[in-house]
Amino acid sequence: MSNSDIQMSESDFFICVAFHEMLGLSGTEEQKKLDRETAISIAHYLTELPPEDKLNPAAMANHIPAFCQQPGNEQLNEWFGEIYDRLDEDGIDKLVKNRRDPDDEADGPSITPKQLKNEGRDILKYLQKWTTEMEQKTKRATEDDNQPAS
Repeated sequence: MSNSDIQMSESDFFICVAFHEMLGLSGTEEQKKLDRETAISIAHYLTELPPEDKLNPAAMANHIPAFCQQPGNEQLNEWFGEIYDRLDEDGIDKLVKNRRDPDDEADGPSITPKQLKNEGRDILKYLQKWTTEMEQKTKRATEDDNQPAS
């Protein structure tokens, strides 16, 4: 499926942005709430997703809540919901306007479907990068733990 075939709603976008913020990828204080074990669990879950879904905001908008709603993730789900509700309350135009580059016209027309898809895709690219980094850190930590003491 090409990027032009992806259909996504504002809700899909907010789900991806909320998860992005929850993982601390937006520079917020949120990441301090995410413990290492949960981060590793999220990274493992994301690694196991079908490759065609990883840059598809509509598909990820289904996978993200599914993870958060798994047994044992009640606090994570509540936290995710709080972030989502705050973002949705702000509105899509305000959110994307705040995320644009300074060179973009801040007072331009409302967000277009193409801009929404591009923003969603960019968020998911950051999410993939985070997942890869978490997996590498976990692998290195495991290898270090398995090294004999000198």
